Amino acid sequence: MTSFIVFCAVMIVAATVLVLVPLLRPVVATVKGQAAPPPATMAAIVLAFALPLIGALLYAKISNFPWTNPQALEAAESPHGEGTDAAAMGKVVAQLEARLKDNPNDAEGWKMLARTYLVSGRAKDAVAAYEKALAIVGDKDPALSIDLAEALVVSDDPAVQGRAKQLVDAALQASPNNPKALWYSGVIAYRAQDLETAKVRWQKVLEQNPPDEVRRIVTAQLEQLGAKVPPPGAAASAAPAGGPMAGGGTGSAPEAKGRTIKIAVSVDPALAAKLKPGVALFVSARQPGIPGPPLAAVRLTADELPTTVTLSDANSMIEGRNLSSVDDVEVVARVAFGGSAMAASGDLIGTAVQKKGGPPELQVAISKVQP
Repeated sequence: MTSFIVFCAVMIVAATVLVLVPLLRPVVATVKGQAAPPPATMAAIVLAFALPLIGALLYAKISNFPWTNPQALEAAESPHGEGTDAAAMGKVVAQLEARLKDNPNDAEGWKMLARTYLVSGRAKDAVAAYEKALAIVGDKDPALSIDLAEALVVSDDPAVQGRAKQLVDAALQASPNNPKALWYSGVIAYRAQDLETAKVRWQKVLEQNPPDEVRRIVTAQLEQLGAKVPPPGAAASAAPAGGPMAGGGTGSAPEAKGRTIKIAVSVDPALAAKLKPGVALFVSARQPGIPGPPLAAVRLTADELPTTVTLSDANSMIEGRNLSSVDDVEVVARVAFGGSAMAASGDLIGTAVQKKGGPPELQVAISKVQP
């Protein structure tokens, strides 16, 4: 089972790379003297965010794999068991549409269908599906308004761009450091030729220390505009941030909510000499033994060690998956010499486990070298 999950994760990464590279490749002008069209960066960032999430959510929603039935599991793994082919995207959409026809008040189903439409290039259908979900949940899910704004922006329909801006502006007023709202606020400003606002918004996206693939896309946009690019880790010593990869050292974390863990991170003196200025330090929390994206994470720099980091449900990486959704939490502190969110040989690591209901304070000593 673990090998299957690892295989799926590798395939998702490969699929994402295969899709993003053509979108970001510079386009050569076909007419002499005419400017070359810009890379499809907006489509690239939508897919960078959405592909891994869509894959995980769809599999969890429609898979008939017997996760909780040991007897059925044995039968499924039997050499005589019948396998199931991966459903084509059209089939997935049809299944979701059929399910929602029977249960039209399933807000999560509408959101999943909207995300699937968006990844499939059906932005206007995604708008309609998000509208259905919003009509059900109202203002109880602020992230849904940003999702709707995203679909409106991607639809490229001039008639709805004003509404997209209203939704994004309202989201930024409620949460000034929301990375998704900042990105689309920059896109809207860029389209309106308000390049200074676009620069400011996208610089703030980088200050949230987003994943590497997102950082590369936003950096390319800023460089195209001739703007200053904040270095990795800039948010660690800046004002409070509110993205899933933001927050961290004392005074820089987003406002904690839900289950909260206060983590004292230190480094073994025997390894202290290996530290280098500016090297990335990731502190993440996950369910022990479960692969995939962490439940919460922050990025700082090793210069700040020793430090105290606060992780809470506010640092959630994926909607619906947070610290409160599991019992035990494994906290990992890792000095990443390559700056990657993926562990690499030679990184320095430390781990500790917090049991549900245990003390909110946790000590993590970075004392091992990743093989």
